[in-house]
Amino acid sequence: MFPEVRFLQLDLYAWLSVVGIVAALVVFRIYSDKKQISAKLQNICLALILVSVAVGYGFAVLFQAVYDFTKSGEFVINTQTGMTFYGGLIGGGAVFLALYFTVAKKMCGEEVFRRFNEISGVAACAISLGHSIGRIGCLMAGCCYGRETDSWIGIYLPSVGAKVIPTQLIESIFLFLLFLALSALLFRTRVNGCAVYLTAYGAFRFAIEFFRADDRGESVIPWLSPSQVWSVLLFFGGLAILAAMWVSRRRRKTEGESLDEQ
Repeated sequence: MFPEVRFLQLDLYAWLSVVGIVAALVVFRIYSDKKQISAKLQNICLALILVSVAVGYGFAVLFQAVYDFTKSGEFVINTQTGMTFYGGLIGGGAVFLALYFTVAKKMCGEEVFRRFNEISGVAACAISLGHSIGRIGCLMAGCCYGRETDSWIGIYLPSVGAKVIPTQLIESIFLFLLFLALSALLFRTRVNGCAVYLTAYGAFRFAIEFFRADDRGESVIPWLSPSQVWSVLLFFGGLAILAAMWVSRRRRKTEGESLDEQ
């Protein structure tokens, strides 16, 4: 929307991306304190998060290059190559988990397993808020836009030359509401917030993709965008985690009742 606006040589997209990352780190620290996670594990996780963000950036570009390759047949990574959120989430998330269960375990012992449900829930809250702010950056940059529309909901986008559905703003609002919902779950229930995040965001992203109009590359399934394919996988992955946790709790409850009867 305002791609030409710059401050200290950075455009609004870059600034809002930075603000989103900082906000996510602040939320992670505050929520971890409230959940009484040890300072040592917190500090290790924050360091691992920074590493994961850097690696995730590379994966975000790599995924987009692969999407472009499936469409054009050319694999190119340069300053013009875009980024995709799912690439960053999947690549960065995988790196964090690998380091968490190796480096963090070596330094903090069994606490990494005992507190993982809470750590992952805190991370889901932080990611939702950071991503919400980042999508405002997309709106400012004029990327990730929706289809042309004449309805009241449309926003004029100079780069398109027409009113479009503000899919970036819609997603930002959804993610902020998801952040609030996940925060409530974290402090009021024992439900795994990460699983809820995967399920909820997967379903929303699958739906909002139908209203997108920017070039997002092609997937192995012609009628679905790459993000929709990942959305389906994340949605069912989240459901599987929730189902597994429900079965586990039912089993522990049944075993507890059996011991009481004895």
